[in-house]
Amino acid sequence: MAIKYNLTPIEVVKLFGYTEPAAKEELELFEKENHIKLPRLLFDFLSLVRNKELLSTADIWVNSDSLPYFSYQYIEEGIEDCREDFDDPEFCKENAFYPYSKIPKEQWSELVENYLQIGSDYSAGVVIYGIKEKELALENPPVYMQHEADELADWKLIACTLSEYLMCVLLDALVGVEYTTAQEVLNENGWEFYQEDYASEEEVKKELSKKKIDLSAMGKNMTFYGALDSFYRYCFDEEEKAFYIYCKDDISIMIIRAE
Repeated sequence: MAIKYNLTPIEVVKLFGYTEPAAKEELELFEKENHIKLPRLLFDFLSLVRNKELLSTADIWVNSDSLPYFSYQYIEEGIEDCREDFDDPEFCKENAFYPYSKIPKEQWSELVENYLQIGSDYSAGVVIYGIKEKELALENPPVYMQHEADELADWKLIACTLSEYLMCVLLDALVGVEYTTAQEVLNENGWEFYQEDYASEEEVKKELSKKKIDLSAMGKNMTFYGALDSFYRYCFDEEEKAFYIYCKDDISIMIIRAE
């Protein structure tokens, strides 16, 4: 029995049948127009899932009406939207864009770094996820988040690597924590979902050991939902064609098996 423990986000989408790049030219055009190179991991991942329904309600922008864009572009648009009100001193005191309107764009870096925004929480749309422009050249850069209630310059580290962020997006979608879109799509493509609940992690270990799966060896990844100490573990049984997701939060196993 061959158990794959350390799958990458790209390996996961490929095992579910998303093997052919479908948005390569679109992404290359985006890079050319913005004079940048996306991290290869992000480029390859998006080229497989962009404009596909699988992650259409996930916390990453893959739909046809959304592409990554820079936070400085967002600030520019905010300044233009508010410009006619900048004559009001009281309005300026409270407006987040006003300080940026008073200095050249070349000096904005003194207030905040530029981030390539790549996703948001689909359900509420109050959190943006992004990569620092200066870190785009890294193979696996960190991902940061900015909440709409915070200052424009207040970006916090949310994932130490891009791969962690992408895997989080995938696992949250497969488990269906907010939307069941991914499950519905995969059902239509011949995959069945089973959830088994347990009273303790020891029971989980015993059940998995019967299938020759080592819980401690399963890949471990964060989730955007649940308790602060929540996480997933995951692996793929090549013989059974079954993807296992252990959810620490509710001590359950999600099994996604090909019919």
